[in-house]
Amino acid sequence: MNETVSSVDSVSNTLPQQEYEVSSQVSPDAIASQMAVEQRHPSVLPGLIGALIGSIPGVILWIVLGQLGYIAGICGFLMVRGAIFGYTKLAGAIDRKGEIFSTIVAVFMPLISEYLGIAVSVYRAFHTSDGLTLADSFASVPLNLADSEILRGLAINLLIGYVLFAISFIRIKPKQSKLEQSKIPRL
Repeated sequence: MNETVSSVDSVSNTLPQQEYEVSSQVSPDAIASQMAVEQRHPSVLPGLIGALIGSIPGVILWIVLGQLGYIAGICGFLMVRGAIFGYTKLAGAIDRKGEIFSTIVAVFMPLISEYLGIAVSVYRAFHTSDGLTLADSFASVPLNLADSEILRGLAINLLIGYVLFAISFIRIKPKQSKLEQSKIPRL
């Protein structure tokens, strides 16, 4: 056992002794270079995939509420928030470009939702009586859009969805009330 201890001591004596000097002040250039290294540049392609995936819950809710007979405008808000969330999660961060791409994805999602909603409505109406398949119902959507009543309902749903979509961009900052010394109740 003494041989092992002496060999460890001889190895530790042969290692170079390094002393690290810790500076009490850090230069501004060092801080700036460290911040530049730590700054993340979000990847666009994973971010776009994340935006598409993130908007899916809003699309599904839009279709479900539409099938129940409700105007599914609140889903526009969910689509925007979901797209931004998904972009941020898969890209690692979000910058101005990411916000723009997320918005572009979210702008098209209500159109896709309405298209899918019309296809589901056609399928539900005609699959038992006419033996319509899901693929046939998707193919018949452009023909159904020629009907003015369907087109009017689509326009109303999209208008409400886009209004709520725009409202979701408004950032609400609650006002914090500050109590002055004179307004503090004395006991």
